[in-house]
Amino acid sequence: MQRINNIMRAAYKEFMEIAIKTKAWTFDPPPVGSVEDLQEMFHTPPPHGSTVECSVESAMLSISSRSLISIMMNGENWASMFSNIICSGSDERNDVLTPLKKFWSSGYCSWEVILVNAQFRLPAEFLPGWSTRFLRFKTTVMEDTYAIFDVSTDYFENTTSDTTQKIGYKRRPSGVIIRPCGLLSEVIWIENAEVQKIDIPKNMCLTFTPDFHLTARQWISIISQNLKRRHSKILSSDMFDESMEIPDLLTIGDKLRKFFLETVNPFPTERTWDLFSDDKIRILRDMKASCVGYRNDYIAISTVYIAETPTRLLTFLDINHAIYQWGSIKSRAQLKLAVAFLTTDESSCTSLRVNLETGDDEDFMGHNFLLQESTENEYCSFILSSEMTEADVHISLLPRFYRNSLFLRPSGFAIMPAGPGGLQSEASIVTIYIRRVLKNMEVDQAIEAMSCHMNAVIDHISNIRSPSITDEDLEQNNTPLSSEIG
Repeated sequence: MQRINNIMRAAYKEFMEIAIKTKAWTFDPPPVGSVEDLQEMFHTPPPHGSTVECSVESAMLSISSRSLISIMMNGENWASMFSNIICSGSDERNDVLTPLKKFWSSGYCSWEVILVNAQFRLPAEFLPGWSTRFLRFKTTVMEDTYAIFDVSTDYFENTTSDTTQKIGYKRRPSGVIIRPCGLLSEVIWIENAEVQKIDIPKNMCLTFTPDFHLTARQWISIISQNLKRRHSKILSSDMFDESMEIPDLLTIGDKLRKFFLETVNPFPTERTWDLFSDDKIRILRDMKASCVGYRNDYIAISTVYIAETPTRLLTFLDINHAIYQWGSIKSRAQLKLAVAFLTTDESSCTSLRVNLETGDDEDFMGHNFLLQESTENEYCSFILSSEMTEADVHISLLPRFYRNSLFLRPSGFAIMPAGPGGLQSEASIVTIYIRRVLKNMEVDQAIEAMSCHMNAVIDHISNIRSPSITDEDLEQNNTPLSSEIG
């Protein structure tokens, strides 16, 4: 117990000294006793095939310090805030934590601690998923200033480590220093981790090696964007009373991203998929969907290199994604103005749109809804959507209803810069996720149809600068896309 306490103090000193070295923190290091020998464990070279990424960034965040601390000290809330990259996160109560808490609360010191399990996923098929397990500590640095920092359980030998779990993202002392500034929080973010080096597939045709490892600046960019998103307001609504609370569009958006990240995993852990092709285009059949009435629900996934800036791709796909999603749209007039529209600024919006379909009977009119969220971020931007019935809309969006029964069927795009320059990078790595229900088709026919549709989508987004690719062309090209998928 005493050794664990000393390692924790050594980690705290290392964490604060990183901030001091970069001049982000200007005070003396914390007095924690003679722990220099233990502190050296955080300076050892990484194992073969891994590298150490260390960065520091300061910022002001539009959230109170109390709320930010509450999010950081709850594994599920933390994972929800960073749903762009974290598939899951949970804090556990471990046998070692109870005696530690009793030891610390006895008057020796007043630290808070949780044990966190998490899985990081990035939206490209060739990027690995990184499991991580760490202790997260919270302590007071000085009056109204707090440090929340992580230390991988590996550093605590066998005391808290699970020997059956392979850690692919080992967190050296990392975290955030938080100081209140009115209703805002002034933060110093420190990212310090051992991460596996990534081999870029030859078919990506890259002339440079992009850096997919998370930096402190990218952590701040993600949380800043999600805080803006959470503060969004309904601008126009034909379905919701203005006096009502914001419908749960944002929670659904979080679920869409989580589902997206889980599905692009090249090695799904759950037996919920029939994998038919693991070639350039992966084609899967969603077994869960067939249980709720969507039989023969096929998904095609591909990660491609596009010689276009992330900003331009995001704008183009935000406008045209509904055409890729709904092959039956013959006129953009059929896609009504959003019945619910949330936005923070030009870089982020969530909309619920309706597609009107008229059958052979003139008195018949069906309503299909498309929930679409576009989020611009310099690390990874998303355009994700899910088709919804009118019943789905009322179940999931009106606050008085129970929403967990909603079954989402997402499709969309994830766009990452393929080089320096962030959103203005000269090229992008785009993961495309297309979903279709293919009726009356054998498996080999479905594979061919999904492959044809995916190749057509790739061709469209690869030529968005071509003068021949206009809105009218896209709508005309929609007909062969529809025929390819039956």
